[in-house]
Amino acid sequence: MLRSALSCAALILLASCAPKKVESPLEKAPPARIAEARALASSGDVRGAQNAYETFIINHPGTTEADLARLELGILGSDIGRCQSAVPHFEQAQDSADHAIALRALLHLGACQLQLGDPERALQTIEPLAGERFSTEEQALLWDTAVIAAEQTTNAALALGIFDGLIQHGEAPPDPQRVDAVIDVLVQKLTIEETELLFDELRAGALPHVAVSMRLLDHALDTQDAEWVVRASDALRASDSISDPEVTLSVARADEFLHGNPYVVGALLPLSGRGREVGRQILQGMQLAALDEGGPELVVQDTAGDPSKTTAAVEALIGDQRVVAVLGPVGSRTTEAAAASTRRAGVPLLSFSASEETTSAGEQVFRFLYSLRDELTALVGKARARGLSRFVILYPDHGYGRTMERLFDQEVAAAGGVYCEGVAYPPGTKSFVDYVRTVLETTCDVVLFADVADQVALIAPTFAAEGAWSIAKGALPEHAEREVHFLLPSLSWSTKLVSRAGRYLQGALVALPFYEASEATLNQHFRTAYETRYGRPPQMFSAYGYDAYRLISATLRQGNQTRQALTDALKSGSGVTPVTSVDSFSSERTPAHPPQVYEVQGGLLQSVE
Repeated sequence: MLRSALSCAALILLASCAPKKVESPLEKAPPARIAEARALASSGDVRGAQNAYETFIINHPGTTEADLARLELGILGSDIGRCQSAVPHFEQAQDSADHAIALRALLHLGACQLQLGDPERALQTIEPLAGERFSTEEQALLWDTAVIAAEQTTNAALALGIFDGLIQHGEAPPDPQRVDAVIDVLVQKLTIEETELLFDELRAGALPHVAVSMRLLDHALDTQDAEWVVRASDALRASDSISDPEVTLSVARADEFLHGNPYVVGALLPLSGRGREVGRQILQGMQLAALDEGGPELVVQDTAGDPSKTTAAVEALIGDQRVVAVLGPVGSRTTEAAAASTRRAGVPLLSFSASEETTSAGEQVFRFLYSLRDELTALVGKARARGLSRFVILYPDHGYGRTMERLFDQEVAAAGGVYCEGVAYPPGTKSFVDYVRTVLETTCDVVLFADVADQVALIAPTFAAEGAWSIAKGALPEHAEREVHFLLPSLSWSTKLVSRAGRYLQGALVALPFYEASEATLNQHFRTAYETRYGRPPQMFSAYGYDAYRLISATLRQGNQTRQALTDALKSGSGVTPVTSVDSFSSERTPAHPPQVYEVQGGLLQSVE
């Protein structure tokens, strides 16, 4: 890297604010006996100089002058390779009342500790000196001690902190390229946790911080961690090192990662294993939309309905394909697994899970399907708008049925209605006479069916046989004893239900996000194109896939071509004309409008406004 030249340039700019040079007045005008000792040392009489220093120390105990003598005696010993005997002199001199003497003693003590094979202790000793400025010779000693100790140390964080201070306050290092190399090695010794801490502690833009930012950016790109990609790349972009080709390339990689490829969208669906039929329908809807739209390439990964496989699949979409968004997966458990990866990478995820907890998986997670509560809210609201107020549920005694009973009770109360105790029956029941009679014994006349269409086809005629009829308009049949009003969520509906039990379901309200017989122009096109391509009518999940792809494609065409821009636009209500009821998202990242409610009239469904 070209960081050496940059480091020197930064140091030149800092020269005007460098700290005052470490120097004691005593050093300039020492006592005569210390001057004599210096002269002896200069002439090569090491023994005579040592005796002179020692005599002065004995004769002037506890004085600053004695501290200066100890310092110079220690330096004399270290210069001739006798650090072992010099260390006690430095250790005493470091406590001197003369600040300059104390600092110089620390410097030479650290240098001796390094010579004696203790780089960790040497770094700890010189750490307080990183912000000081010594004479040219001693500044070089400080740099040499720091560099050599850093090359040998296991305490990389301490060494980087020392370099940070030296670069900020000192002069240019004697060997800038060696410093660069040592800093690179030190950063690689750090754990990621240590690196993250140093990112906040080191000076932004300085060489150690640049190296730390590069390490964090590489790791964040490998782990697809968008938050750290942003932080590290922003730090590099703001530094002088941005002109370094290696830094420039890393920042470019970060931008590519954060933005994603606006021409590629991922599909995360169960194409094998449990849920494969739903996954196949959604995929066919998406593929048809891609043909219609001519939009982004659709790259598909199979989750097999398994959370662990989902994690691997979504990471491949994000890391290898750089998708700008992910459509899917299906189900709450696989959505949670996928969201863990898309959240780190900042990728919008449009989930085909109906769970109300879907969006809690992350700020970029959108729920494309209606929840059970959404459908019940719509049904109860339409019934209340017609003046109906007394509600009861007939449900199978299993997980789905019990969930619907609990939610229905809540929604009726929220709408100001009266709720009669629900009537449960064993799953798989074929004769409903006793259960229907129990319902009719209540004072409630609005009945929610919480079972599949095949069961509804048995239940509705049973009400009529007991004299309770649902009608659309006009008078009750002559043999009818009372009127009832039926509510059906989407799970209770099928295209065959009208032919099997339509006579007994007239006037029933149905919450249906997608009505396959809709006469809307787009719906007719979708139905015709789907039947032509796949040889059968589209189902609700096919329609969901069709609209999900079209919504992403339309939002990208509006200029929202990065992951963040796409996410923000979807949160802000960017929409499309749909074949389902989902045309856009609310700020809570759920469908912006309730599911369409229809009324059974003759052999068709009529929209209820």
